[in-house]
Amino acid sequence: MKIFKKLSIVIITFVLLLVTLGSTTLAWISLSTVNNVEGLSLTATTGEELEISLDGINYSNNISAEQLHEMFEDIRLKSVTSVDGINFEAGGLQFFQNVYANEDYMQFDIWFQTTENVHDVYLVNNISDDVAYNNQSNGTYVISRGVEWTSKETFQYGPNQYVNEGDTNTYYSSDAVRLSFNEQHNEYNELDQRSSVELTHWIFDPSGDQTRGYGERYGAYSYFVERTRYHITIPSAKPGVMYELSELNPRNPYEVLSNSSKVATLQDTGIVNQDGLPIYQGKLRVSIWIEGWDADAFDAIDGDTLKIQLQFKLAKLAESNMD
Repeated sequence: MKIFKKLSIVIITFVLLLVTLGSTTLAWISLSTVNNVEGLSLTATTGEELEISLDGINYSNNISAEQLHEMFEDIRLKSVTSVDGINFEAGGLQFFQNVYANEDYMQFDIWFQTTENVHDVYLVNNISDDVAYNNQSNGTYVISRGVEWTSKETFQYGPNQYVNEGDTNTYYSSDAVRLSFNEQHNEYNELDQRSSVELTHWIFDPSGDQTRGYGERYGAYSYFVERTRYHITIPSAKPGVMYELSELNPRNPYEVLSNSSKVATLQDTGIVNQDGLPIYQGKLRVSIWIEGWDADAFDAIDGDTLKIQLQFKLAKLAESNMD
């Protein structure tokens, strides 16, 4: 029965967009829809305000396709679940046991480096509701092509919405995507002596729809029950999830109005560059998955394709918003 198959979504495009103090780093990864690498590339162009690295040692403005090929080859997103964005297990209504990073969900590390006096890095500018699948825009977004799907059952789709057997609609895997941002100790910086509670950890739901977030009795769960006549227990504990990103100060584009989407605070390394400027570095682990307990994580989105772009920015908290 199809409801029991592993729900898998192919990421065909993944973009990192890092906006610094007056410069931009743009990177993209493209994978084919048949789970083989069709093309894989990442290019970065920036000034000297912010550099990126995949290994914490080699920083540059340009990262070659060869550096990324092994990391992102043959990755599909399957339905998994996590309450903390750190630990993952078999997701929601799917019945498979083992979960592995970069087989069932995507996970990778990024190192940041700067010599600027601003050391906080934020994820900003969620435009997921405003960008079309075939267009490119400057900002953070998670979008998908969509799948036209005909329901085999009548079920409750939303709080006050039902889908009838035989109804055909378009459904989007992007509605079930989660991302977590977990700041890490930089193993290459002995001066980073922060405790674990000082590191930033949070989960982001780019859909912004809190009504379809996690463990609801409508959507995927309702369809599962109607299709199988089998009831399973919905988790009582729900993860803390961010639905909105820090807004930029309209009077100062290098200030944010809240710390809600800060991903890292770059730390002094005790090293200076050739101009005598101190170097600050940080490490971030990003995980991307289809949340198995999301109301949209069911057969309707099987086989969909995603485009993901993340926009990071060096910024400081506006003084008017400091405690």
